Amino acid sequence: PADPPIEAVHDLRTSTRRVEAIIAALNMGQEKPTRRLLKIVKAVRKAAGAVRDMDALAGNAITLARNRRDDSVLRLLQHLHYLRIHSAQRLLDTVAANRKDARRCLKRFSRQIERRFKEENSPQTNRTAVRQPHRQAVTKLLHDLQHWSQLDAGNLHAFRIKVKELRYLLQLGKGADAGLLEALDTARQQIGDWHDWQGLAKIAEKTLDPKNDRAALKKIAEIENRRFSEALRAAEEVKALSPGSAKPATAPTRFATPSRST
Repeated sequence: PADPPIEAVHDLRTSTRRVEAIIAALNMGQEKPTRRLLKIVKAVRKAAGAVRDMDALAGNAITLARNRRDDSVLRLLQHLHYLRIHSAQRLLDTVAANRKDARRCLKRFSRQIERRFKEENSPQTNRTAVRQPHRQAVTKLLHDLQHWSQLDAGNLHAFRIKVKELRYLLQLGKGADAGLLEALDTARQQIGDWHDWQGLAKIAEKTLDPKNDRAALKKIAEIENRRFSEALRAAEEVKALSPGSAKPATAPTRFATPSRST
């Protein structure tokens, strides 16, 4: 619909992430049809992400409105609603422009996955070799996270993207370490929460008046700083994981179904 529901946008964005994770797990990104699919999926994911961002920021602003009586937050919410309308239109345009090609690429990709499954289930197949791309992808992401440069506001969001990629890959397998998944999920949530408040602070600075709306701006800044400290602690816990405590999951005969959360 012209005003896509929050849950529909969430599901679309999550699905694109899963497709990207499967492609990475199977090391299929170099194949021409898959590159085409990745290009389409990325465009849709980014468009859906822009709408999702406005939904998250509006949710944060609403929590401020419950505790404030001035109209600062109301004007901020009105501006976010305006941005959401424009982001939703861009998402609809992106989906419309890519729908036909996306369906064709996804059907082709689905057939490729089915062939992979049949090969893996064949008695003549070396299953260790088949699962190797998944193991290598997990190991590389673990290494990247554990050897990340000093975390700060400039690279924390990029760190979260890697965390999400690793989490998706582990969910595609079986036997992943529960402690590792919990640490990744905590970091994902905490960093994402901070990033949303950071985004709200930037928009508020452009939308609200520094003098007349200083109370609201100050409150947003305080929450952003608090969320940053929490996100930094969660990210450092992921970095501190020893290689032995983060064993790559075993690729299953058929991929496990990830949870709905992003």
